[in-house]
Amino acid sequence: MMDLSRLWNANVPWLYHALTLSSVPFLLSGDDIRTFSVFYIILTISFDTEELLKALQHPSEPPLIPHPYLPFLGHVLGMFWHGARYWTIVNQRTQYPIFTLQTLNARTIGVISPQFAAPIQRASKSTSFYGMILEVTRRLVDFDEPSMKIIRWNLDNELGHHEGLMNEAHDSVTSVLSPGPMLNQMSTIQLEKFAELLNTIVCGSELLSMSLMDLVKRTFTTANAFTIYGPRNPFAVHPELVQKFWDYEAGMIAVMADIFPSITARKPWLARKAIIAALQEFIEKENYRSASPLIQQRVAITLKHGLTPEMAGRAELILLFGILGNAVPSTFWFLANVFSNAHLLEKIRKETRQAINGIGTNKVINVTRLKTACPLLVSTYRETLRLIGNLASVRLVTRTHNISAPGQPSYLLKKGSMVQIASGVIHTAESVWGPDAKTFNPTRFISSFTSSEQFSTEASASGSLEKTATQLPKSVPSAAYRAFGGGSVICPGRHFAQSEILGFVALCVNLFDISDQDGGTMHVPERDDSRIPLSVIKPVKEPHVLISRRKGEEKTVWRLEL
Repeated sequence: MMDLSRLWNANVPWLYHALTLSSVPFLLSGDDIRTFSVFYIILTISFDTEELLKALQHPSEPPLIPHPYLPFLGHVLGMFWHGARYWTIVNQRTQYPIFTLQTLNARTIGVISPQFAAPIQRASKSTSFYGMILEVTRRLVDFDEPSMKIIRWNLDNELGHHEGLMNEAHDSVTSVLSPGPMLNQMSTIQLEKFAELLNTIVCGSELLSMSLMDLVKRTFTTANAFTIYGPRNPFAVHPELVQKFWDYEAGMIAVMADIFPSITARKPWLARKAIIAALQEFIEKENYRSASPLIQQRVAITLKHGLTPEMAGRAELILLFGILGNAVPSTFWFLANVFSNAHLLEKIRKETRQAINGIGTNKVINVTRLKTACPLLVSTYRETLRLIGNLASVRLVTRTHNISAPGQPSYLLKKGSMVQIASGVIHTAESVWGPDAKTFNPTRFISSFTSSEQFSTEASASGSLEKTATQLPKSVPSAAYRAFGGGSVICPGRHFAQSEILGFVALCVNLFDISDQDGGTMHVPERDDSRIPLSVIKPVKEPHVLISRRKGEEKTVWRLEL
């Protein structure tokens, strides 16, 4: 009786269907009745099934949102067409904190409430992070099946211990990139390389015209490859790979579709082929032995578990994307936000003087000092990441279970469902961030109290009540800031990224003047949030700018130190 009641109350025009079918004998005859009835029933079932599924689902499940006119395929096509923006489109129509979309024969659960994001992202035996991303990874770098078998082994500690390639590789990356001597050594090398490259890009009174994004791409790719993969890295041995890497990155979605990519995505496919060949050479010639501890450990782990040098090289392509794919566009937007606002630029220049040592033609910027003494710089960094961070945090539900949040009903998550925490929606929710949630506010992360554990440990120890960068604005829950993901799989490279981006931008604002092509103030470009996101938001069009040395700094040699 319960099920019949749910069916009757479903958003299905039962009376219309009954009247239509009952009138058919009066309008048609013989075979025409049977033909019409069969087609009508098939059509009705197709378009009403999602409404029926919604009516019949468990009352505690996140509410199912039927697509208004294209069941099963509609939401899938919407995600492909609108990218990360699709979650915002659905949310505007429903306003549920958590909801379900029928995507082909599976269910995708969208989470747009930080209160529910928190319990989902915690380490849990009921959900799996790697179970969701392995197929994407396989397609991106074209792992063969024997390698995938090695990678899948004990993926979620199902054997009761922490062995296995993925577990050991994750632990290795986390240990090297956690605050400490090894991270400091890597950051020092990288910052010195940044300064070396930026000091020579524009000399004296030269005026350089180029894409601002290309400036960041070239500098970061060269410096990060040198820092992490050593002096004999593939980009140093084969300089043409710098451009090829970004050709591949631009076409990753087409490659991932895996529909004859050598034809349908030839440029990124050829670029990937060239990079993988160079990475295989890097491993076969043991050039990794002069790389950072991070790479030495990673290669040792992948080879120990049985990956061939070629497949180990493909694994490094994933890491390359990890260290460049988000850092480069994030730095681009940081620069664009600062250089497009003359008042903000001047305030940051004034503030960063506190971290500058030296006089005359030799000056040094101390990046550790930037983190503790330059709250506006740090706040602008975090606000930039908030507005461009639209990557969804994904989990696969491996065991049916309930989740709950204070003041909210409990929801049932069924095994086999895919969960996506919609960062873009959460990052711009007025209920979380206030009425200016969708606008850029460089002071949003500034507090009069030294409460930041991530950026202001030295200031906190001093007990100072001067303005400082805070981890979160007051009353914003921790799960609402998702620039680096969250929970058990929060990005292990966030500390490295913080140092590199703050150091790079601080050097640029003190070394350069950057204007638009006509010599006026540059404008922040339009954001392209319609792409399927594999990294943070990119601009619709990458702006060309004019870059020159600041007046009075034509002969200065700058350095960055940790």
